Amino acid sequence: MRGKDAAAILLLAVIGLLAGGIALWLILKYLPLVAALILAIFVALVLVGVLISVVGFFASAVGALYYAIVKRPSKGGRPVTLRDARKLDKEEGKFEEDE
Repeated sequence: MRGKDAAAILLLAVIGLLAGGIALWLILKYLPLVAALILAIFVALVLVGVLISVVGFFASAVGALYYAIVKRPSKGGRPVTLRDARKLDKEEGKFEEDE
């Protein structure tokens, strides 16, 4: 039994070393690629955010110009005071004028 146990432990150690060596080789081979991919994704997200901000800024500027040119402010009536509210004609919904 001792010989089998020692052989199993030795085989397990060799398999562990082999798996560790392969994992280390894969990490060293593909780590720059993975790092570059993560960096590229980060840069792309930042650029998309900046692009959306710039487009939003220009869209709001064009909207403000359009509103300033096309939209005409309507002339509102005078503000309603408490005295006017008391004189409200309930049936017609209009204010009575002071004479």
